[in-house]
Amino acid sequence: MHKPLITMSAITGSPSENDIRNYMRNLKENGIDQVMLYPRSGCEIEYLSDRWFCTIQMFLKAAEQLDMAVWLYDEFNWPSGDAGGRVTQNEAFRLKSIEIRGENIGRIRFHSLHNASLFGEKFFPDLLSHEAVDAFIECTHKKYDEWFHAYFGTVIKGIFTDEPAVGYCCTQTSIPYYNGMETDYAKKFNRDFDADMKSDGSNFCKNAAALIADRFRECYIEKIGSWCRAHGVILTGHLMSDDAPLQATRQNGNILEVLSSFTMPGIDEIRTDFQSPHLLTLLSTVEAAKGDSGAMAELFALGPCDMTYAKKRCMLFLTACFKVNHYFLAVSHMDLSGNRKICDYFNDFSADQPDFAGTRLLAAEAEAASGYADKDFTPDIYIRYPTDLCANHLTDDFNDRFFTDMVNALSFHQLQWKFLDRETPQDGIPVLEFTENSAYRLGDWITTDPQAVCSRFKAGISVTDPAGHLPGGLFVRRFDDGTFIVLNLYDENRMVKINGMDVELHSYGVWLSDRVFIAPGRRRIGIPDPFRVRCEFENTIRTTHLRSAAAELHSDRERTVRFAVRKDTSACLNGRKIECSEPARALPAGMRTLYDISKPVTLKKGVSMVRAECDYKYLPSVFVLGDFSCRPESGEICRVLLRDRKSEWRAGEFFSDYGKVEFTAELSVPDCACGIELKGTDLYTRIDINGLMLGEKICAPYLYELDPAYKGKTVTVKITQYSSIAPIFGDTDYIDKASEKVQWRGTPSTRKTLFGFQEINWVLPCE
Repeated sequence: MHKPLITMSAITGSPSENDIRNYMRNLKENGIDQVMLYPRSGCEIEYLSDRWFCTIQMFLKAAEQLDMAVWLYDEFNWPSGDAGGRVTQNEAFRLKSIEIRGENIGRIRFHSLHNASLFGEKFFPDLLSHEAVDAFIECTHKKYDEWFHAYFGTVIKGIFTDEPAVGYCCTQTSIPYYNGMETDYAKKFNRDFDADMKSDGSNFCKNAAALIADRFRECYIEKIGSWCRAHGVILTGHLMSDDAPLQATRQNGNILEVLSSFTMPGIDEIRTDFQSPHLLTLLSTVEAAKGDSGAMAELFALGPCDMTYAKKRCMLFLTACFKVNHYFLAVSHMDLSGNRKICDYFNDFSADQPDFAGTRLLAAEAEAASGYADKDFTPDIYIRYPTDLCANHLTDDFNDRFFTDMVNALSFHQLQWKFLDRETPQDGIPVLEFTENSAYRLGDWITTDPQAVCSRFKAGISVTDPAGHLPGGLFVRRFDDGTFIVLNLYDENRMVKINGMDVELHSYGVWLSDRVFIAPGRRRIGIPDPFRVRCEFENTIRTTHLRSAAAELHSDRERTVRFAVRKDTSACLNGRKIECSEPARALPAGMRTLYDISKPVTLKKGVSMVRAECDYKYLPSVFVLGDFSCRPESGEICRVLLRDRKSEWRAGEFFSDYGKVEFTAELSVPDCACGIELKGTDLYTRIDINGLMLGEKICAPYLYELDPAYKGKTVTVKITQYSSIAPIFGDTDYIDKASEKVQWRGTPSTRKTLFGFQEINWVLPCE
């Protein structure tokens, strides 16, 4: 049985068979045994060429040898349906819209709204056309089957379709259109299409949305789903605008109806933004459409690349509360060349992250989360998804916040809900519906106040703050088997009462009722310091060149460094070109083919000027490498301060660095010590005693059980912490603020990467 973590493995650059074999082996060794092969910006192999399929063959061969599973992605970049531009070369296969309001009512047209710099100038495919979808299947699915038929249903588990939609070419005054729409409208509703379109009181928009949903489901989802079933694989993926009902209706007609036609429906939650008002609405959508093979979530792509394992773990369990049991990790890059085009955000599930070994522990957490996804839960209330209401307002400045407000109020009051489409279950559970003016209706009772609705129900679990009040930032799910989950969605430690019991919820903490061990009271005594500090990696920091401006290096003494310069640009130090001829072995693997490194250079005490062109947020023009500590300073230009690294460390100190830092000391173990506890960190942390691993943790509590054999002895304790790749990119918030345009703003980092701990204690039983 394969683990539920699945990397979205971006085939960037031009990987060799050896590169692919090493990449796959590294994933397997670090807890990931499923990959989705993802054609993406930065790929130097022509998509769907013979060379492309030969490259896929290398992945499949490696997967078979390593007992790994593979999922195929059905497009180059996104959205799906165009086969990298092949489908819309035929003008008849381009998505069309019809104006239904204004002076151009009845006008039919097609046009592109693509980001040309990312996707190229192309039109959207007509996913309401049987012929266009057949052409898409001919270009992609059938070609994969011709090459890899023997792998289907064995190594190849499924096909992922990404954000197919029919509303891409529409404005607020238009809707998707297909040839024969008028005839289908008359057949389905026994009404005249043109007459209804020109009449305000005809329910035209609601009828049209239902017709479009039927056609989209029939032409695209069911057609591709049938092909997948016939070839022994799963259809998964997600739709466009799956987090808000008005946009979902514009893009899909009826999102619950269309999504339910997937074998494994999914949603897009790549921001990992627990404070988003749409988060729970989004997750409930996939729960309502769950398929025979469960559900999936695309996660984490918008980063940041120093997202803590605690936050990732919390998101896995939150999605599991809504029946999600497959977790697609976006993105795992072969190399970082794609960061030239997709340059605003970056996260990377690969060995380029120094702390990637912690993914083994995250994979175990994902298996636990998927077990909870298999549990059933009974709602306190059903919520009728407002498809018809939104359809009636397709051309209005309609605010659907009433819907998300209701969902979030129920969550705050620790109540449970499920979405319904049009069918009402006969199980005696109340159904909340919405009036035309966006009020809430329960039977004959109507209100506009979400809190008034919540007050009519009583939560089955009580989680309060110490004063007995309902706290914000928690999510509670209770299951039919009597177990329940409490999640802390805040980046801070909090004390709460769970059914009257005092509990500390750590930052992004996960509390599982059936896994709680109430330990006896414990004493703690501080571990003496100092510890010796050893930094295994060279420190690596970028210089930032906004609008090609120079950057300053400030060194407090003469010191030796090396420069890595990207091969497609050049850089100068104090007016002289930096000559780079050495292989970039010191950089993360995904950068090595993109950079060369200079011989050692001596910087004088004071300020040195570095100038470079073509700087990208996550593919810098220049790195500085060496044995130093560093701190970037933001201003009109980038300044990087170079200082000596720390050699000794005491409890309560924190410092920035990159890669891997070891803290070592010879310590006398108290006679009654039963463990070691670290407080005040969120890094992947391992402890060894006398060269043997005591334990490893990716999130709090950092409590390591001590072997009784060490009691009363003097031992060598080594504490190793690992950072993410993020420190080498400097102050990315500064880059965003100074950039003229940020198209997709990633989730901001909430803290800098800091090594060290607030406290290190021996743990002793109470006397």
